[in-house]
Amino acid sequence: MKTVKLAPISLMLLLTLTACSQQASDGVLTMDVSRADFNVEIPAVGELEASQSTSVIVPTGLRGPQSLAWILDNFSQVKAGDVVARMDPTRENYRLKMEQFDFDKLAFDSQMQTEKDKTISQSLSAGTRVTSEEKELAERFFSEDERVYTKIEIIDQMRNQDYLVAKMHYFDWGLDKHGEQADAEQELIKLQQKGHSAKINRYESNLNQMEIIAPHDGLFVYQSGWDGSFPMVGDMMWSGFSIGLLPDTSVMQAKLFVQESEAAGLAIGKTATVYLDAYPDQPFTGKVTQVDALAKPKEKDSPVNYFQFTISLDKTLVSIMQPGRQVQAQVHLLNLQDVLTVPNQALFQKEGQYWVYLKTRAGFIKQAVTPGSRSLNRTVITDGLNQGDVIALTTPPKRSRV
Repeated sequence: MKTVKLAPISLMLLLTLTACSQQASDGVLTMDVSRADFNVEIPAVGELEASQSTSVIVPTGLRGPQSLAWILDNFSQVKAGDVVARMDPTRENYRLKMEQFDFDKLAFDSQMQTEKDKTISQSLSAGTRVTSEEKELAERFFSEDERVYTKIEIIDQMRNQDYLVAKMHYFDWGLDKHGEQADAEQELIKLQQKGHSAKINRYESNLNQMEIIAPHDGLFVYQSGWDGSFPMVGDMMWSGFSIGLLPDTSVMQAKLFVQESEAAGLAIGKTATVYLDAYPDQPFTGKVTQVDALAKPKEKDSPVNYFQFTISLDKTLVSIMQPGRQVQAQVHLLNLQDVLTVPNQALFQKEGQYWVYLKTRAGFIKQAVTPGSRSLNRTVITDGLNQGDVIALTTPPKRSRV
């Protein structure tokens, strides 16, 4: 009997065909289901801030927008009464001078009007006096004797008397009306002066409030605006606007941000571990105490939305925890021991039904399962699978399904 020997090339060809045959019979990536601990954490970044702070605001008595001319450096130590910021007084000084000029101009107008009224009054009084004397003379030398005057002359004398009487009434009326008009014009000037005086008082008050004062001792920290930017020279400020804080550094907390797509499960009461970027080997524990209702961009015009939340720290190390220091955190959502989990890509669902493709000797079967807690990439299976089961990571081809 002869023994047949295979050449090395023929042996390699046979092994390749065998592997292809095995791959064709399987046709999908699989994994073994095993038990392990299931931890779900949310990563976040942010900075430290004081739990309680005193706002440093633009004086409430300041009227109108003001331009910031100078501001103290961020994280500067201040004493009560120190100036931390100053507004630009140029515009208020200009407005004050213009109003004072208009006020003084009206004072001259009042003097000129008074002199004009006196002249008119004197003219009317002189006219009254002269007319009265003419009337008295006309009445004294009036005669109706036709032996002395003709009828036409007598009629002219009578008309002259009537004219003088009418002229007297005119002067009397003129004196009364002129007095009323003069008083009205003076009242109008006083009313205009009152308006300018109110503006002068407002501008003087503004100039007396151009400086922003620290209410007490502390560390001056800039207050970011709605768009995340800090106050800087040239910004417009309004009454009551907060430009900074004087934090109480004895109790610190972490203000953190997490992307909207990664915030599932974030809630008040969840525990967290916080790490300072400057001291990564010193973890600090705490709890979530506040979560924003809506996600919004951290920076203006950014398309990425973040949820802002606050972690109250269990302890504060004043020596290293300063407001504004950058931190990273892990929010602990779940910590389950010894559970079965599968990748989310291996779990399928339709109309509330969940299943995986379980590998058997005959091929892949559709195995119904009950899912439990879920993370971004894995899901706990509470029923339907056992340790050691082999499941498909993708949908098996029809030839491999039973």
